[in-house]
Amino acid sequence: MLARGLGVLLPCLRLVTSFYLPGLSPVEYELGATVEMKVNKLTSVKTQLPYDYYTLPFCRPRVITTSAENLGEILEGDRIENSPYEIRMLEDMTCKVVCKQALTVEMRKQFQNMIKDEYLVNWIVDNLPAATKYARAGKNEVTYINGFPVGVQKGEKYYLHNHVRINLKYHTNPDKYFGYRIVGFEIEPFSMHQAVKEKDGVLQASCQDGDAAPIFDLDVHDELTFTYDVAWAHSEIRWASRFDNYLKMTGGPGQIHWFSILNSLMIMLFLS
Repeated sequence: MLARGLGVLLPCLRLVTSFYLPGLSPVEYELGATVEMKVNKLTSVKTQLPYDYYTLPFCRPRVITTSAENLGEILEGDRIENSPYEIRMLEDMTCKVVCKQALTVEMRKQFQNMIKDEYLVNWIVDNLPAATKYARAGKNEVTYINGFPVGVQKGEKYYLHNHVRINLKYHTNPDKYFGYRIVGFEIEPFSMHQAVKEKDGVLQASCQDGDAAPIFDLDVHDELTFTYDVAWAHSEIRWASRFDNYLKMTGGPGQIHWFSILNSLMIMLFLS
């Protein structure tokens, strides 16, 4: 039985990355077409223990659906689900409200624990994982990480990232195909206290970023609002090259969560 189990394990180890092929063929979007944003597991290099995205009290869609998973996603422990974020091709948005909810003591503790353990939020658009750009200290260069932090801890204070700027890059070539292809997906997270009002049954918010803007201290507020911006920009990057930066990034698709993989392989071993 052991020999047969090893026979199952070894091919799987070789195929972990080869089965994780995010987007085998390009998708062309028409102007104004819906671009779905999905959510993935929460991850931490510190703990190596992934959690479902909706373990935290983020804004939820009316019905949560799970995407079909391939072998590579299963081995990596991916848990891909839909989200309430609305994005349309080449339509910019500013300070759009996702939801507003009461911030209970239990919710506050959940967010604080995840921030303390340095958990990252992982989103997906057109099979591209969200990336966050950082400037290297003392160097004139930037680097990327996969996902973005749930929040920031400074001393005994916890600041939640409750606003994001979604930067999407597209490429088009009318001579070869019709429509627009997504070739970049970057996130800029912010912690802020938005001014929210209701007009004609719709929540509207005013978002202010920058050094003078008030940040969202989890210990101070009893209500929580999530908002986002969407900004589209043309790029010369071709669809076939859109993963080049991800292969070099910290915490990118090339970084394997061995805890999830070994757990899956052990299950396969004992079932064989």
